[in-house]
Amino acid sequence: MVMVPKVAIGYNMLIMSYGAYVTDWWCVDDVMSNNSRNNVTYKYCSNDDNSTCSRVYDDYTRTVVTEWDLMCERKWITPIITSIQMAGVLVGAVIAGQSADTFGRKKTFYLTLLLHSILTVAIAFVTSWQAFTVMRCLIGATLGSYLVVSVFPMEFLGFKGRTVLSLIPTFAAGVCLLALVTWWLHDWTYAHIFGGAFTVPFLLGWFVVPESIRWLTVKGKLDKAEKVIEQVAMMNGRAKPVNTKEIIMRICNEERESTMGGKPYSYLDLYRGWKMAKHSIIIQVTWWCTSASLYGFAFGIGQLSGNFYLNLFLMFILEFPIFIPIIYALNKFGRRTVATVMYGAGTISCIAVIIIQNTVPFGYKGVMITTLSLAARLFSAMAWAGIIIITTESYPTVIRNLGYGAANTAARIGGIVAPFIFTPSGNEMVPYIIVIVLLGLSGILTRLFLPETLGLAMEDVVQVDQEGDQEGVQETKDTPTNGHPFKETPDLTNRQSNKGEENKNGRRAPIICLFTENTRL
Repeated sequence: MVMVPKVAIGYNMLIMSYGAYVTDWWCVDDVMSNNSRNNVTYKYCSNDDNSTCSRVYDDYTRTVVTEWDLMCERKWITPIITSIQMAGVLVGAVIAGQSADTFGRKKTFYLTLLLHSILTVAIAFVTSWQAFTVMRCLIGATLGSYLVVSVFPMEFLGFKGRTVLSLIPTFAAGVCLLALVTWWLHDWTYAHIFGGAFTVPFLLGWFVVPESIRWLTVKGKLDKAEKVIEQVAMMNGRAKPVNTKEIIMRICNEERESTMGGKPYSYLDLYRGWKMAKHSIIIQVTWWCTSASLYGFAFGIGQLSGNFYLNLFLMFILEFPIFIPIIYALNKFGRRTVATVMYGAGTISCIAVIIIQNTVPFGYKGVMITTLSLAARLFSAMAWAGIIIITTESYPTVIRNLGYGAANTAARIGGIVAPFIFTPSGNEMVPYIIVIVLLGLSGILTRLFLPETLGLAMEDVVQVDQEGDQEGVQETKDTPTNGHPFKETPDLTNRQSNKGEENKNGRRAPIICLFTENTRL
């Protein structure tokens, strides 16, 4: 009920890839008879102010470009619309991060979903590109909000479950659905109505989806937290531990003590103390670079050779066969290692494109460049999956949505730049050189500065050490920190057998049901 709507989010996020698609068109002289369309007038932009030439578009498909004649002297409008949409995504990410940590994950999530449905249907009835731009900005805000707050199911899961939930290719499924729907309908208005209607049934999840136990606990809503725990225990066929109340009360009290009486957190807390500031800045730079690369490929899909709809479909359907191997790799070799390798593979793919551009004859290089571009985008997406998990796992509950929201904000700034990366510039190598720099920098930062969070529990509260740096809660003797920026307790909430599991250091973790005297939610 929470993750499947992400199909519509992926669909709507990339819908401007179709909106900016340029179908066949001719510059036809208004004075001439027979509405002449030939090779001379095909995609011809007249530079003469006195020209009587007007553009006539193939009526095979109806895009934003054909709707408002956004070609030649008006071609700058299309990437501007996309950038303004991504600016809206940025604003939504900022608002949702603060809202989810202040008012709750569930309320923020369902308000976001409702607004997304209404706005995406309403945009089909606008009559100017200016109004369309405003509506895309508002829709973008709902997209950014969803991407921030939809991670709250991870707060119910152990580290293996978080990997699976993060990597389920719902976003990719949405873009594949976009390719199929636009190929079928050939109309931007119907495509929007379809995307808005898709999320409506999931609004019923309000009646069954619980609020985050972690958020309820740190906010002092202990009765509600205990009821959710009872619901979880019942659905798993387990008995609620008798000391549940004491455990969540202790976590609540620690949070009140650490915040000096319940002072609300803000984005400033992500930069309070050198350790926290360094971690947050590196996370955000990595998200910015990855987002600019990924959305650069996606919004520039029309610049690749071959069929637009097929390229768009292939760009994201390739995530499905690699979905299971990446989950295994992230849980086996670690989030940081996999992300670094994927960044490296994406960088190498772009380097190969530049080599092909300068060595392979024109008639052969089109398919090769398209294939390598699709591969580079795929590798970038798999790297981002690892970074998303690291981001989610490395912030305590009280600032998790703030941290994730700030990272998403950085990503949306990258998204604002992305539409211009693959805009025709006369030099085909420039976009790939930019992506090489972005992915290479991301790989270096990930390998050298980000923590490995495999096998670590997600922390709940923040403490401040004697030097003023923000830390997690006090480390226990079994904690596998391994350079993690926040001290944590081991992940003991996902044990499924009487044999137990080994943590990263090879030690056998104790067996518990849900709580023990010395572990947290």
